Amino acid sequence: MSVLYLVRHGQASFGTDDYDRLSVLGKDQSRITGEHLAAQEVAPVRIIHGEMLRQRQTAEGIQAGLGIGLDPHIDSGWNEYRAWELTGALSDPDPRAPKDSTIFQAELERGAARWASGDHDGDYTESFTEFTTRVNTALDDACAAMSSGESTIVVSSAGAIAWTAARLLGGGFDQWMAFNRVTVNTGITRIITGRSGTSLISFNEHGHQIPEQVTYR
Repeated sequence: MSVLYLVRHGQASFGTDDYDRLSVLGKDQSRITGEHLAAQEVAPVRIIHGEMLRQRQTAEGIQAGLGIGLDPHIDSGWNEYRAWELTGALSDPDPRAPKDSTIFQAELERGAARWASGDHDGDYTESFTEFTTRVNTALDDACAAMSSGESTIVVSSAGAIAWTAARLLGGGFDQWMAFNRVTVNTGITRIITGRSGTSLISFNEHGHQIPEQVTYR
């Protein structure tokens, strides 16, 4: 049996000109996550992350906390969907969304429902089906690369992690959205894989962060 630790990136820079970078808190969250995994005697044979800066920075912080220096594997399958494209495709977007995370979440859920309907695929760079297919492939590839008894850390984003959890539970869009809504920065989702298949063991563990450090964007 092998274990995959799927970690959401640390707090990014919502409300600034460049969301795709960690805040100071996000960097602290990443290091703390690595320290927590080290205390649990997690010794990954590889670290994987998508192409996004916030994912790479989180992987670097985790490695610093773990006290290891693995060369990361980059897999674009773990990239996040284009959230601003989803909200931008709405016919009546709320102009307050870019600066208000609560309003943005509501707009994102409206946009995601439109995206997942399949009725407007031409409006998006990537359809919902294409998104879920590439995440499925990324998970399958990460699991297949492990030998028995090995562990891997994957750093990704809320949408990809939420879809992975929904898929392993046999859920669809509604389950995905419910998970997506509550995924915490540096929350840890554990997956085991072996001869009996691949199973979700836990979702969104975040007890390694004190309450004041728990963030959602």
